[in-house]
Amino acid sequence: YPRHFPLLAKVADVWHDQSEVTISLLRFMHEFCHNKANRVNFDQSSPNGILLFRATSDVVCAYGRRLLERIQAGNMGHAQDVYKSRYKGISLVLNVINSALGGSYVCFGVFALYNDQCLDNALNISLQLSLSIPLDDVLAYPKLSKAFYGFVEILFRNHITTIFALDTNVFMQLMLSVHEGLQSSEASISSQCASTVDHLATFHFNNKNTDKLPMHNLNKHLTARPDLFSTLTTTLFNLLLFGAAQNHWAVMRPMLSLMLASESSFAAYRDHLLSTQTPENQTLLNEAFNKLLSDVKPDLESSNRDRFTQKLTAFRVATRGFLTL
Repeated sequence: YPRHFPLLAKVADVWHDQSEVTISLLRFMHEFCHNKANRVNFDQSSPNGILLFRATSDVVCAYGRRLLERIQAGNMGHAQDVYKSRYKGISLVLNVINSALGGSYVCFGVFALYNDQCLDNALNISLQLSLSIPLDDVLAYPKLSKAFYGFVEILFRNHITTIFALDTNVFMQLMLSVHEGLQSSEASISSQCASTVDHLATFHFNNKNTDKLPMHNLNKHLTARPDLFSTLTTTLFNLLLFGAAQNHWAVMRPMLSLMLASESSFAAYRDHLLSTQTPENQTLLNEAFNKLLSDVKPDLESSNRDRFTQKLTAFRVATRGFLTL
């Protein structure tokens, strides 16, 4: 490195349809980019992190473009081999880009500053590959779903303006995937999706009074789908109150940010849940909601989040004893 790295991008381009070659190449790239034990560590003035990401982007884009061409042409071989011929490669591409995006050795703002397209190209190819997968298949293959939801989470965490700039139909396709992932029996998947919802709701709460392009883009999506926050609120509270015990910690994190982002959605859920209970249970449930909301400030400071999480735990324990579906 870096002398021989252009060869790897050439290999990804020329032998894109030879899974024995590309799988090994992408596995190498994943290990190469993975900042295990903080082993990739450069001085602040060093350009090496940027150069490393640029080289990674070249490989990802070379393979990703070729794979997308084959998908669009319907040239993916037998249907029974779909994981080996298509999804295994996509999983590894997403693992590579997840490691590069989350490695903490690249200052990504530099690319826009110098009009370098390698970040945008890598994100665009990875998004296209992700969106080419039917949701049922995302959920059916564990390694694929882990890579897919890891990619979505890191996009919402560090590149959320890129997400908001997408077409509304594409944005909602991603949010539908997140909504389904929230309900996964796999705790790691539901946890990643809960973090994604938290990033979205936190951005909305912190920026709802600003006049900036990302907020305009988000409002455009919310205007097209005004029930987005209410659907997420309902799903999260239902998982907390009626779902499996092993997942309740995962779904708690976004609840405060979601409630602050859309107070009307929380109020509507509260009223609906009360209406489904007997008069006696309505009194108990109303008291539990009042305790939940007492002493909770309208901010997302860590201390306030921790306090609310503790209250949610007590709320869950108190209400599960008498709530009826």
